[in-house]
Amino acid sequence: MKVPAATLAILLVMVICSSAVIPPGESSTAATSCCFSYVSRIIPRGAISSIYVTSNMCSLPGVILVTKKGKYLCADPEAPWVQAHLKHFQTLEN
Repeated sequence: MKVPAATLAILLVMVICSSAVIPPGESSTAATSCCFSYVSRIIPRGAISSIYVTSNMCSLPGVILVTKKGKYLCADPEAPWVQAHLKHFQTLEN
């Protein structure tokens, strides 16, 4: 079965534009959450319920921010505000 080029192009755009893929617990397979882009604004710490670093198997390093509203957002691990959030949540775990 042949797939039209336009359909493939749309699928490619959807993959590139998505923030996080496969949130934890939403797949029965051992899939990995990866980032393909980062949020462009600072997310307030009070809006975040949990945070974790993506696998080193991902092509783009990232930090996944899980908001209190249940959204999964990808952030740049090099950004100072992301590093501050990581440090804050790591101290809460210890």
